[in-house]
Amino acid sequence: MIRIGWLLCILYSSSALAAGEVEIPLLAETSHLQTAISRVLEFDENGKATLGQDPCNRIDLSDMKMATEDDKLSVDMAVAATTGVRVFGSCRGLTPWQGRLALKLMPQVTESGLAIEFIPTSIELSRLDNSPGILSKPVQVIADALVLPRMKTVKIDLGGPLNELDGLIEQLLGPNSTQSVEQSLVQRTHISRLQTEETGLKAWIAFQVRASDRSHKYSEPVLDADEAAQWQTLEDELDGFLTTIISVLAESTDSHVLRMELLAILLDARYAIAEALTTDDPESDPVRELFLTTWERLRPLMSELEGMDTPGLEVDYKLAAFIAGGDALRALDALGPEYGLEMTRDGLRRLARLLLAGTAPPRFTPLPLEVDEDFRDLFGFDTGKKSAPTIEVTQSLVETVSLLGTWLMPVAHAATISPAEALKGMVPQRDNLDDYLDLVASLLQEQSKKWLTENKKMPARLTERLDPLVRATAWKESCWRQFSGSTKNPQVLRSAVGAVGMMQINGRVWRKVYDLDRLVDEVDYNVNAGIDILTHYMIDYAIRRGEHEQPGGDDNLIKASYAAYNGGPGQLARYRNENTPARLRSIDNTFWSYYTSFNSGQLPDISSCYVVGR
Repeated sequence: MIRIGWLLCILYSSSALAAGEVEIPLLAETSHLQTAISRVLEFDENGKATLGQDPCNRIDLSDMKMATEDDKLSVDMAVAATTGVRVFGSCRGLTPWQGRLALKLMPQVTESGLAIEFIPTSIELSRLDNSPGILSKPVQVIADALVLPRMKTVKIDLGGPLNELDGLIEQLLGPNSTQSVEQSLVQRTHISRLQTEETGLKAWIAFQVRASDRSHKYSEPVLDADEAAQWQTLEDELDGFLTTIISVLAESTDSHVLRMELLAILLDARYAIAEALTTDDPESDPVRELFLTTWERLRPLMSELEGMDTPGLEVDYKLAAFIAGGDALRALDALGPEYGLEMTRDGLRRLARLLLAGTAPPRFTPLPLEVDEDFRDLFGFDTGKKSAPTIEVTQSLVETVSLLGTWLMPVAHAATISPAEALKGMVPQRDNLDDYLDLVASLLQEQSKKWLTENKKMPARLTERLDPLVRATAWKESCWRQFSGSTKNPQVLRSAVGAVGMMQINGRVWRKVYDLDRLVDEVDYNVNAGIDILTHYMIDYAIRRGEHEQPGGDDNLIKASYAAYNGGPGQLARYRNENTPARLRSIDNTFWSYYTSFNSGQLPDISSCYVVGR
């Protein structure tokens, strides 16, 4: 039996379902069908198969090709057939027959209406020189005996996956649901028709739906304190679920591009979760919305992984089953008025087990907050780099002090204590503002220079842009502040969504990558992490996606890097999109004005951040 992820893409139907029968066209691509047939014929990783337990009478297959032809599937393979008898322990016979095997398969719906089978209508052998050859008839008999029975086992069956969806429905209805489902999905679904196309086999899934009763619609009351706490736990579960799943998918491929796209999805989801935790909207269902949005982006990458060598995910069609399960949740969302869909912890765990089998954790919370070097290495962050001790004074600092211009701090001071040490617990006040800004300028320059020394990832033409990029980002995010409050009781600067310190790094978004305590306690660690994130967005996203090839050139890389830094990888191109909300466009414009000031060697207007004058 073959289970392929496209089976359950019911979600791609109309979002407004009326009562009656809805037909949904689904496509099984020829590559998926070829993979299914290859498994039935036991093709190995080198694209070869041997059928027959008798070494004297066997068929060796290779070079499979598949296409659609009229209303059938055409399968063509190279064949080397051996016929003979065993004499004194060795095979005796003629030279193996060499040629091609052409097989025609007619797809048809089974009697149950829930499966597609493939009926062999012809099997033909041809030699390379088109001559019949002495062994053609014996080879035909062997091919009929060894190939045809296997081909009759190839099926695409909806029954099993639909039964699993019914199990998911029970989880997703929630314990307090009063909804009753009169018929299971198996009872309400059938394959209505089939059609071969150049790209594969298209099946129309007919699905019985019932219109929702809008006369009983009512507003849910606002969550009380206990319910709000449970809701936050569910958001944590979604975070843990996505982190686990995306890490497993990233580990299954060596493609850097795919890993970066997977990481972008995870980071955007974490940004959204952090934002959702601050939103008090009784009409909003952030967990459901976040799952559906994330799945929309994740699914094409998993479809790409399906066509690649993914060790550990092909056994028992784990990846296909997981895709099907996620599609099921999308499908149930389309049926939400009827089913009363809820996203539950049990539902997420059940979905995870489709992919992880016995390795699925019993729960995804509490979220692990410590640095995970394997996670850092998986997504291209230099392993061990962030575990280095606080940066000490170096001779290079003294050498660069003279280059700071108006941001100069006294050389004697610089020679005795590092900027990071001097800034510990320091809150900018009117009477220390000049010295404070000098110290921060020194720190930012020191950290930018250090990053460029330790990393050779950035194109040479952009290295001079890093320092003003870091300065402008820190100014826009925090007004160059690690701490706020009073001098006697300084408190780390913390935003409403939980971003901390001078570079306003959100520990929820960047957990497992950075030490959350050090982001709070050590300003140089905070700055270095911010530089890491900025350069990550520039190199792995802005440059790779060609933002500099848009009108504006390399300036776009600066704008895109900050947009992603401020809002997540999904915001990378917002600076040039016409439909960007005015609030975000204002943020980007303000950042760019700061960058241009720093790039010309000037501070922005200090009054934009601090009270100045008497």
